[in-house]
Amino acid sequence: MDATCDLHEPATQRFHPFHSQLYLGDGRAVYCGPLQHLEAHVYGAPVLHVGIYKPFKMMLADGVWRSYRVAVVPPGLRHALDVAGGVHGKLFMDVESLSASAFRQRFPYRKGVVGRFRDAEIVELFHWIFEENPRQPEVETRLDRLLPAEYGATVDPRIAQILALIRNEPDRNYSQGELGEALGLSPSRVLHLFSSEIGVPYRRYRMWKRLWLATELLHANDNMTMAAMECGFADASHYSHAFRDTFGVNPAPVFRKIERFERLV
Repeated sequence: MDATCDLHEPATQRFHPFHSQLYLGDGRAVYCGPLQHLEAHVYGAPVLHVGIYKPFKMMLADGVWRSYRVAVVPPGLRHALDVAGGVHGKLFMDVESLSASAFRQRFPYRKGVVGRFRDAEIVELFHWIFEENPRQPEVETRLDRLLPAEYGATVDPRIAQILALIRNEPDRNYSQGELGEALGLSPSRVLHLFSSEIGVPYRRYRMWKRLWLATELLHANDNMTMAAMECGFADASHYSHAFRDTFGVNPAPVFRKIERFERLV
């Protein structure tokens, strides 16, 4: 995309200037809100970053801060963010989302490299979400227009079996041997195939999915410890450590500051 992005500040303040929003969809999620600095962290799925009103900075392992307006961080790439109090938007795209293929077509990325984009349409979408504070169905409709669903297998069927095991039994730690037996492959072959297909090792993705599922449960019961333990974390401390390593911040202040937290049911 090569359209020029508007860097204007919001003309009116129909919203609380410090509000945050989190919309959980089916395999995709949207976050909007002001951020400061997020320490080095690594995702288990590709994430689109948008500086809603101004660019943000990102640092990789080389220690150099680079400026972006729209960027995709691929799974497995450790990075730190400096938003300097600006309003930031994120679109998390899990491999099981029906929009995953359209996402990769619109925002092609490769392992170990941050993708830089100029996409006025996606910036406008995040402007609208943050300023209008819409309900979940409206957000899903807008996302569907930009990233239409694609039905049919987009992941190796053997890896899809492992994804289903993680999703359906997040509290169970399947051994390499059990995974190999389930797929009829050697344990080393399973792990290699998984990493090649998903972009991160099996354990990293399992932790990512557990965090995702715990967030869904947190929306339902508002009990962080219970949600964490039901999804395979030993205790609240284990969950907090995993959350910080994945998102660069502790979970408690994140969920405490979210004013609109919705899940597509």
